[in-house]
Amino acid sequence: MRCNLISASRIMLKIIYAPMKITFFCLLSLLGSVVFSQTGIKGFTKSESGEVLPFSTVYVKGTTNGTTSNSEGEFFLKTPAGSHTIVAQHVGYKVLEKQINLNSGQSIRYDFILKEQALQLQEVVVTAGDDDPANRVIREAIKMRKFYESEVSAFKTDAYLKGLFRLDDRPDKILGQQVTVDTGILYLSESVSEFSFELPDKVSERMISSKVSGDEQGFSFNKASDFNINAYSKFIDLDMEREFVSPIAPQAFLFYDYELLGFFEENGKLINKIRVIPKRSTDPVFEGVVYIVEDEWRFHSIDLFVTKARGLEFIDSLKVNQVFAPTEHDIWMPLSQKYSFRFGAFGFKGSGYYIGVYSNYEVEPNYEMYKKANRYEEKFGTKEDKDLFEEKDFSSEVLVVEEGSNERDSTYWKNIRPVPLTAIEVEDYEVKDSIRLVKESVPYKDSVDAERNKLTIGKIFLSGFTHFNSVDEKYWSLPAVISIFQFNTVEGFVPEIQPTIWKQIDGRTKYWIRPAIRYGFSNETFNAKVEGGYRNLDNKFTRYYAGGGRYISQFDESESITPFINSYVTLVNGENFMKIFQKSFGYVRFQQEVKNGVLLNTKLEYASRDTLTNTSDYTWVSDEKRDFTSNQPPNMELPQTGFSNHQALIFEATVRFRFKQTYATRPDRKFIYSSKYPEVFFTYKKGINTLGSDVNFDFVEIRITDEMSLGLTGTSNYAIAGGAFLNDKSLTFVDFRHFSGNQTSLSQVDEPLKFELLPFYQFSTTKPFFEAHYEHHFNEFIFNKIPLVKKLNLQAVASANYLTNETIGNYVELGAGIEHIFKFMRVDYYWAFRNNDFFGSGFRIGVGF
Repeated sequence: MRCNLISASRIMLKIIYAPMKITFFCLLSLLGSVVFSQTGIKGFTKSESGEVLPFSTVYVKGTTNGTTSNSEGEFFLKTPAGSHTIVAQHVGYKVLEKQINLNSGQSIRYDFILKEQALQLQEVVVTAGDDDPANRVIREAIKMRKFYESEVSAFKTDAYLKGLFRLDDRPDKILGQQVTVDTGILYLSESVSEFSFELPDKVSERMISSKVSGDEQGFSFNKASDFNINAYSKFIDLDMEREFVSPIAPQAFLFYDYELLGFFEENGKLINKIRVIPKRSTDPVFEGVVYIVEDEWRFHSIDLFVTKARGLEFIDSLKVNQVFAPTEHDIWMPLSQKYSFRFGAFGFKGSGYYIGVYSNYEVEPNYEMYKKANRYEEKFGTKEDKDLFEEKDFSSEVLVVEEGSNERDSTYWKNIRPVPLTAIEVEDYEVKDSIRLVKESVPYKDSVDAERNKLTIGKIFLSGFTHFNSVDEKYWSLPAVISIFQFNTVEGFVPEIQPTIWKQIDGRTKYWIRPAIRYGFSNETFNAKVEGGYRNLDNKFTRYYAGGGRYISQFDESESITPFINSYVTLVNGENFMKIFQKSFGYVRFQQEVKNGVLLNTKLEYASRDTLTNTSDYTWVSDEKRDFTSNQPPNMELPQTGFSNHQALIFEATVRFRFKQTYATRPDRKFIYSSKYPEVFFTYKKGINTLGSDVNFDFVEIRITDEMSLGLTGTSNYAIAGGAFLNDKSLTFVDFRHFSGNQTSLSQVDEPLKFELLPFYQFSTTKPFFEAHYEHHFNEFIFNKIPLVKKLNLQAVASANYLTNETIGNYVELGAGIEHIFKFMRVDYYWAFRNNDFFGSGFRIGVGF
């Protein structure tokens, strides 16, 4: 009966809504043409053969007021009343100018029919020894690269951004799970921002308009700073694993060959058209065409692309197009830029693009640079230097999305949008807006939930089951059978069930509750606990947590060996590395960002702790291969690591410092971006000898982590930590400082402070210590030079780990490995040395993207 009601409701909604929608859009169109008529020029950019020329640049001559035609060649350029010269240009075609006269409120139509650029070659000067005349031009451009890279000290501009992401094909299932996302446009969004920049890397952006297809209240994720790519940089960062060598980098001739296709004249300037040709098929370089102005040696425009062979992950190809135009003082700035891509992975295929149009530039030249080059008076005359910005104009808040920016109506967008929507984009907006009310209705949400709440074999055994109540935003989940069962030598086979219940508000989790229960078939013991969390939906990331019960915990509560890995090695290899104890406990935790970049985490726990012993010797290997050890792990400092029942009241506080952390503020939340400085963590842990507690200690630790890009050679990350017990009057082995070791062949590759050959508990300590970890990912710097192997897109990685204290002396690990095997596997081989003596070696296998 309910299904019939839902179906009937949906049909009625469509029947009622369709004529209303048609009437509404007709009235809106009529009203727009009568009342909101815009002053400007519209039309198409086409070739002489009638072929549309998509993403052509159209602008008012002598200004940076411009636009770009859409993928169907259609454009609209908003211009004030008066007489103007309109310029249309497209890469590979001659510039065309049109003189127009506009009255206020008048909109005229004109199609720009562009002729293919006739290239000349005979007048090019050839320098002796050059294989191609293009080399002369490139050498001159390389000489001027650094000048143009920092020619502008600061600028601000209005930026219109549009992003589209579409899925063209998808698998029916992946890893046995049904794929529910449909093909078509997945993301379509527009935004208008005021963007400011100052050397070397200060940015500030205010988004004043935001539109997301199908989400009336949504805020765009477009960000102008992501498009602020300087074409004159030595290496171009496209937010991939590798940076790409610029065609005019100082070392460009090691990576590129060049061919002069010819030159043409435009506005009295000679423009060289040069084909960029990679020397090798897998280097991180571009191919395509660059246009360079003769004598000035600056970019006129670029039309470049990279392919999957260059090391792109999950992206088949990426095309970059930038068009420059002169601003005040004949300083050229990007007028438009476009990034288009195609992707394919795991059966998913799709494409998309991002386009940016920039107008109303205000530019502050690098006056000091012009003075050093003795070109100041030539360029600026006697004009006095003037700073465009003050210090207060920039802060760590790099993006502000204005309240109400997502409430702009269609009339506003019709007036402000510089790039007309294509027919497909118009349809996507209309269809998604028309069905939005249906999708937000209770019957629709109930029908979708009914489908998602169906129980399947895959959910039961592989992925787990989640029950959806989208109307109330309440959900609960059960783990998959494959994750329920564990094994250890203390409890034997252990089924553990941890259901989760949570409540959301506007898609953000407000609170959650997670009860857990486990039963050891060997020690015949039930353990249970319940934990939960509550968060304020504020910009300080305020969180409250609490939990309690009786449960199992590892001596190293950071779980350097996971229950899954321990179950595997215990049953398959006959080795039991996980050491556990039982505790009855209650705790409270609190988290808050007390200041931008300063995150405070505190925890207070009271626990009654009991030691446990092995009760099972079951394994799948023969008895002679079994190598089980006591549940009281051996340790160099403490001969007996077991303990009697005792109480422990422990307070712990960690402060994370992320210096000059950048962030975005939206009306509904704060988004953290990054910091170019290392992260610093300071931890203080106190065993409090009161309220019956038997522990009394003070422990401090400082940890520093960072990731660094080393250009073409890859990226490095490191982590260092040091600490000491200031007071160790009373503590048990649980309270020692444990190091994240590994005695299995399986590795947790994403752990920042991880040793791969260090025994789990042998060197746990109460002595002062220092540890350091370094890992360098060569990306494809090494393997892309080896024939045949380079086609596999393998990546090399090298690592080193170091630990020192009074007990262990000096311990060193060195590792070399290969990652991106089948895109997600990594294999390393490590060697370990202690006090200059060989300690051990072995392979480690990890999984991760």
